[in-house]
Amino acid sequence: MGKLIKIILGLVAVIVLLVVALAIALPFLVDPNDYKDRIATLVEEKTGRTLTIEGDIGLSVFPWLGLDIGPTRLSNSEGFGEQPMASMENVQVRVKLMPLLSKQLEMDTVKLDGLRLRLAKDAKGRTNWQDLQGEPAEAKQAEETPGTALAGLAIGGVQVTDAEVLWEDKAAGTSYVIDDLAFATGAIKPGEAFDLDLKFLVESTEPAMAGRIDLQGGVLVAPSLQAVNISGTRLKLNLKGAGIPGGQMDLTLATDIALDLEAQTLNMPQLIVETLGLKLTGNASGSAITGDDPHFKGALAVEEFVPRELIKALGQTVPETADASVLGKAGARLDWEASTRHAAATSLKFQLDDTTLNGSVRIDQFDKPAIGFKLQADQIDLDRYLPPPSEDTEAVAATPAAAAAGGAGALPVETLRGLNLSGTLKLASLKAYNLRSSDIEFTIKANNGLLRINPAGANMYGGQYRGDITVDARKDTPVLSLNEKVSGVQAGPLLKDLTGDDKLLGTADFQATLNGRGATPEQLRQTLNGTAAFAFTDGAVKGVNLASLIRNAQAKLKGQPVPSDNLPNQTDFAELRGTATVTNGVVRNNDLSLKSPLLRITGEGEASLPEETIDYLLTTKIVGSIEGQGGKGLGELKGVAIPVRIGGTFSKPSYTPDVGAALSEAAKAKVEEKVEEKKEELKQKVEEKVQDKLKDKLKDLPLKGLFN
Repeated sequence: MGKLIKIILGLVAVIVLLVVALAIALPFLVDPNDYKDRIATLVEEKTGRTLTIEGDIGLSVFPWLGLDIGPTRLSNSEGFGEQPMASMENVQVRVKLMPLLSKQLEMDTVKLDGLRLRLAKDAKGRTNWQDLQGEPAEAKQAEETPGTALAGLAIGGVQVTDAEVLWEDKAAGTSYVIDDLAFATGAIKPGEAFDLDLKFLVESTEPAMAGRIDLQGGVLVAPSLQAVNISGTRLKLNLKGAGIPGGQMDLTLATDIALDLEAQTLNMPQLIVETLGLKLTGNASGSAITGDDPHFKGALAVEEFVPRELIKALGQTVPETADASVLGKAGARLDWEASTRHAAATSLKFQLDDTTLNGSVRIDQFDKPAIGFKLQADQIDLDRYLPPPSEDTEAVAATPAAAAAGGAGALPVETLRGLNLSGTLKLASLKAYNLRSSDIEFTIKANNGLLRINPAGANMYGGQYRGDITVDARKDTPVLSLNEKVSGVQAGPLLKDLTGDDKLLGTADFQATLNGRGATPEQLRQTLNGTAAFAFTDGAVKGVNLASLIRNAQAKLKGQPVPSDNLPNQTDFAELRGTATVTNGVVRNNDLSLKSPLLRITGEGEASLPEETIDYLLTTKIVGSIEGQGGKGLGELKGVAIPVRIGGTFSKPSYTPDVGAALSEAAKAKVEEKVEEKKEELKQKVEEKVQDKLKDKLKDLPLKGLFN
C-alpha cells in the first residue's frame, strides 16, 4: 500500500514538473505573432471587416496564462469612412493557471488603454454595427450545449485609461462624444466589496453642452452574480452650454443601490440630489424591473427654496410682480409611482409663499399623455403675482368666464389640440384682478382641442356664480362659448373691487349665453354673439342724479339760477332690469326698466364692445312724491316723458337731458288740458240750457192726470 502511494506521488511530481517545464518553454517554442494573419483572416471571414494587429502579441503561461496585445484596429462598415470603427493601443488579460485545474477563474487586473470606439448612423438610419449582429453558429451551439460551471471567479480589477466613445447620428443631425474616459475598480470577487471609479468628459450637440461626469461607489457582487449592491454612490455632473438651463449645471447625487436580478427588485432607500440651489431627498424601489411591466414607487421631497433664485439660476428673467416679496419661498413633498405606461404623484403637497396646494396627479399613455388631477388649495392672492398695474391696464370682466375670454389671446392653441386632461380644482379663497371669491370649484376636461370647464362655481359678494365655459380649438379659429349665471351678488362691493368705483349699487342677478370666435380679445369682442338678462333691486346708479340733472337743465332753460342741493350724486331705484342681444360685439337693449319713488325710466339703445362707444336713449318720467330724492321744483314736469341721451365712451360717458322738448310737451299738454277743460265747461253749459228749455216746455203741456 505504501509503495502504491509512493508511485502515485511520484507520478504527480513528474506531471507538475512537466507542466512547469512546458510553461517555461512554451513562450520560446510558440510565437503567437505567427497567428496574427490567421486571426485577421478569420475575423474577415466572419465579419467582412479588416482586423489589423500592429504591435506584437505577448504570451505568458506560468504562473499566469496571459495575453498582451499592442495597437489593434477594426475597420469600419462600408460607407462610414476610412477611420476604424474600433481601435485600442494595448490590452492585457492574465488568468492564473493553477486555479483553473480546480475550476477557479482567477484573473489579474484587466487593462485596456487607448480605446477608440466610433458608433454611427447614416442618413438612411443604417448603423455601422448592423452587419455585426448576426449570431455565429458556434454561439448557437454553445447555447444548446451546457458548459461546465466555474466553481469561483476572481478578477484583480479592471483598469480602462484614455478611452473615447463617439456616437454620430446623421439622420437626427446629432453627435455625442465621451472622451478622456477612465474606469477603475478594485479586486473583484463575488461576495466581497470593491471600489469603482468612473470619470469622463462629455460633449453633445443636442442638447448643446459639454462637461465632466464622475461616479464613485462601493460595489458588492453576490456569488450568484445575480445581485449587486452599490453603496456610497456619488454622481457628480459639471456641465456648461447653451442647452443647459442657465448655461451651467452643477449636480450631485448620492444614494445606495441594491439590484437583485433573481428577485427582479431594485431598492434605493435614500436618494439625495443637489442642484441649482435645490436639495431633493427621497427613496425609490422597483419590482419586475427587467420584465414587460416593471413598476417603481417612492417618495420625494424638495426642501424649502427661493423661487426667485431658481429662476435666475435657470437663466430666466424674474417676472416683475405687484408684490416684490412673492416667489420668496417654496417647497414640495409627494409619494409617487410609475411604470412603462403611467406615472402618478399622490399625497402631493406644494407650498408657494402663503399658498398650500394638496392633491394628486396621474399621467397615462406616455405617447399621447392623458392627465388626470384632483387638486385643492387653501388660498391664493393672484394679484400679488401679476405685473404692477399701469395706466394702460384694462379692466377685466367680473366673472371667471369673461376673464377667460379676456385671456384668450394667450391661449396655446397647438398645446390644447394635443391635450387630454380631466380633473377638479378647488380653492378655499381666491383674489384675482382685485375680485374676491370663496369655495371655488372647477371641473375641467380637455380632449383633442375641446376644453370644457363645467361645472364652474364660486361664492362671491354675498351671492353665487355658476358657469359653463367651452373653448373649441379643433378648427382653425378657436370658439369660446359661455353660459353663466350670477345671483344675489352685491354689485357695489364687486364693482368697487373691480374698477375702484361702485357706480352701481344693489343686489344683482345676471345671466348670459355668449359665444365668440378668435384667439385675441379684439377678435372675440368683434365676433361676440348671444343674449343676456340682468336685474338689480334696491340699488342706485352713482355718478348721475337724474332728478338734479333735469332740474338744473330746466332752470337753465328758463334762465333761472341753478338750484343748489346737498343730495348725493346718484339715482336711487327699487328695481332695474332688462335683456340684451349681442351681435358681432354690439350689445342691443330695448327694454330697460328702472323704477324708483320719483322716477320711471325706460331705455333702449346699444353699446359697441369693439369701439367701446355708447348710443343710448333713456326716457324719464317724474312720478310719485315730487319731494322724493330731489323732486322739489319738478312739479310742472310730473308725468312728462323726459328724454336723456347717453353717449361718449365706456370710460367717459356723457348725459344730455332734452328738458326743452319736455317743457314744450308739458306746455302743450297743459294747453290741451285747458282746451279740454273749456270743452267740458261749454258742454256742461249747453246741457244745462237744453235741460232748462226742456223743463219750460214740459210745464206748458197738459200732463195732469196722464199717468193716473
